[in-house]
Amino acid sequence: MQSYELTTLKKGLMILDLLRDRHFLTMSEIMEELSLNKTSAYRMLYTLEKMNYVIKQDKYYYLNSTIFHDTRINTGNKFQWVSLFTPYHLARNTSTVVYIGVLDQYELIIKNVIKSPYKEPFFDAIDKRTPIYSSAIGKAVLAHLPLQKQHEIFNHLLLTTITKNTFIDKDLFLSHLAIIKKQGFAVDNEETNIGNRCIAAPVWLDGEVIGSIAIHGKVEQVKRSSIRSLSKKVIHFSTLLTHELENLKE
Repeated sequence: MQSYELTTLKKGLMILDLLRDRHFLTMSEIMEELSLNKTSAYRMLYTLEKMNYVIKQDKYYYLNSTIFHDTRINTGNKFQWVSLFTPYHLARNTSTVVYIGVLDQYELIIKNVIKSPYKEPFFDAIDKRTPIYSSAIGKAVLAHLPLQKQHEIFNHLLLTTITKNTFIDKDLFLSHLAIIKKQGFAVDNEETNIGNRCIAAPVWLDGEVIGSIAIHGKVEQVKRSSIRSLSKKVIHFSTLLTHELENLKE
């Protein structure tokens, strides 16, 4: 019966439901979506945060993924990749599409994709595989693997032309990987898709590279002249993502 409803509890649960669907929202966005006043929204979010149901980082609130699991997508390396905060933060910071790729034997599997308006994962692209030798997310991982593992994967690679910019010379590609390792980021300069550019940096766990995070956009958006400045952002957020994973592991 409606008379038995506890309004405050109901609104708190509505916040949890909203964050499950939209993942990362500011208090203003939550107020607008649920028609809450500022005082009520602040008190409920404060309580949910103190009870560890909700985490606040910068101005964004999101569910604690150690408590709430998104069953719409499989986990990888025991992490709920779609529930991580860092990729949303990077996407909003750069106004680009953000990818997370995780190494699976000799290929990269996409574990999260964040597109505009940056409120939920793009599920249709998740769990798809991408070439490790042409994509920035693949090259960022491959370049930072131990040499034995790198050579093992390399021996299974068949470098085939995807676009006119794809590396197909193995010696040249190995030199390219050495440069990536030295600079700390990789670029897919229209090697996978003409008209698109991607910048990626490795993500680590227990001192081993397990994947990478990347920004992706049209060449007019991710300009060649902006690669240096954008790469610094990607490296910064890859470090934040590494810290986020380490904290979740504990």
